[in-house]
Amino acid sequence: MRSILRRGRVWDVSDLPGESLTTAIRTTLSCAEPFAVVLAQRGGEDWRALIDPSLDDLHSPFLLDGMADALDRIQLAIARSERVFIHGDFDADGLTGSAVLYRGMRSFFPKNSIKVEVGDRVHGHGLSKPFVLRAIEEGFSLVLTTDCGISSEDEIAQLKQAGIDTIVTDHHLPTGSRPDAVAIVDPHQPGDTYPNKHLAGVGVAFKLVCGLYERMHQPMPVHLLDLVALGTIADLVPLSHRGESENRAFIREAFTLIARGAGSSLGLRALFAKLSVNTKKLSTMDIGYLVAPKLNAANRAGDPKVAFLLLITESAEQAEYLAEILIDYNKDREIAQTDMIAQADEQLRDNGVDPRDAGLVFLSGEYWNEGILGLVASNLSDRFGVPAIVMSRGDRVSRGSCRSVGSFDISACLHEHRDLLLQFGGHRMAAGFTVANENVSELEERLLEYADRHRPEMEMRAASTIDVRLQLNDVTLRLFTNLTSLGPYGPGNREPNFLVEGCSFEDLTLVGNRRQHLKGRVSQGGHSASFIGFRMAKYLEEFERGEDVSLVCHVGFDDWRNDVQLRALDLVESSEL
Repeated sequence: MRSILRRGRVWDVSDLPGESLTTAIRTTLSCAEPFAVVLAQRGGEDWRALIDPSLDDLHSPFLLDGMADALDRIQLAIARSERVFIHGDFDADGLTGSAVLYRGMRSFFPKNSIKVEVGDRVHGHGLSKPFVLRAIEEGFSLVLTTDCGISSEDEIAQLKQAGIDTIVTDHHLPTGSRPDAVAIVDPHQPGDTYPNKHLAGVGVAFKLVCGLYERMHQPMPVHLLDLVALGTIADLVPLSHRGESENRAFIREAFTLIARGAGSSLGLRALFAKLSVNTKKLSTMDIGYLVAPKLNAANRAGDPKVAFLLLITESAEQAEYLAEILIDYNKDREIAQTDMIAQADEQLRDNGVDPRDAGLVFLSGEYWNEGILGLVASNLSDRFGVPAIVMSRGDRVSRGSCRSVGSFDISACLHEHRDLLLQFGGHRMAAGFTVANENVSELEERLLEYADRHRPEMEMRAASTIDVRLQLNDVTLRLFTNLTSLGPYGPGNREPNFLVEGCSFEDLTLVGNRRQHLKGRVSQGGHSASFIGFRMAKYLEEFERGEDVSLVCHVGFDDWRNDVQLRALDLVESSEL
């Protein structure tokens, strides 16, 4: 089914599951029929695993390869009162992982014997040579990594040569040779059978701390789950996969902690307050779109150490101050992003080339902020519907960030031209590279030719999925309550999409402080329900003309009316059903 509102968007309706399974679920739970259908579709005979994951669904940390060796070395360090140096990556996952290790381990060590360093964009991801030199010069005997290390073979070898042991905790895929660390804890190691292959870096760090607490006969450190949830959501790892829902359990328990004003991070609570986040009704969208970007702004337009200090501070006054700094960083990031987009648009005008004709955006600027490149590339690819490559040109090398569209594999594109690149990495939709300046012109020419040959892939957009056809008389408080047990939603566990067929709309009004939202009632077969379309005011005419159209929506709740409300996502022609 083609979208009426969004060009190029296509919807497919999922096949209904077996009626006997749906009936069995309804009978067992006394639930609404559409909810039973969703459970049957997503879980099959194992549908019970989808409902309300909790701490009981967490796996033993000792199922991770390398865990026992890592804990043996940490316990030895505790017995010897050794000095420990923690290194984390500079994004939200690495920052929260560093905070979890620091907060989780410090009570077992003498005061000031644990030090933390979070990386920065200057030195790149992973361990750096300056970090190695500091560890040696400052007399540390043990290094712990979080959200990095699996690819730091040379740096770990240098540490070992200096008599310093390294424990790697990471969640990235191993590349090349295995680092010579005393222990590696990474669910993607060859042969590792840990059930949750989608732990974020902070999730692996938390499992290490859980294992330590178990060894030290302490209760599980559930107070750290606020940090675990933040990093897990920010890193966009799947929350569920084929019924395995440990990441969902982390987040559900964290949201319960936060709702009652608990959790380990005073600074995180201060940031929530500054951003006017309703912690009683926290969602993954609040974290992903409001909170995490403020932490990441520190590595894009400021100092990542500020974000780390916010997560570990125990001073209310300092928490307020650091939260304000992060918000200011984000404002600076927004200004820098707007300015770079304006420069990019000016280049496009000066070049006189329409990216839609060229099939690729390829732009560069001298000393452009490398922390903003990916955001600008995303803006350009979204606007023009073609892959975008934005580079910062330095004295000798340029660093680029890439974003793709449709089914065009930008990582494969870079791989085919790797002979021109100093470094590259990424995945199908986003990647980055470093190139010597003398090779930039040839790289642009070859990438444009490649994009032209693969242009059909840019138009191939996977159809979005509608889970269940919905009758308006089924839109009840019971259905909404049933659906809340499937949360939190996110990658690997999207919110169910419903289709209301053959409907019309009335009482349409524009609401919001900028009249950017569309509100009204949807009618079908003598029944009606309230709906709202966030940021859909521009589609008012399409809704006014809508007769015998179908509404794609979520089932939500209107706190003002204290009643169930549909959240509009799209309109499709009923004649195509």
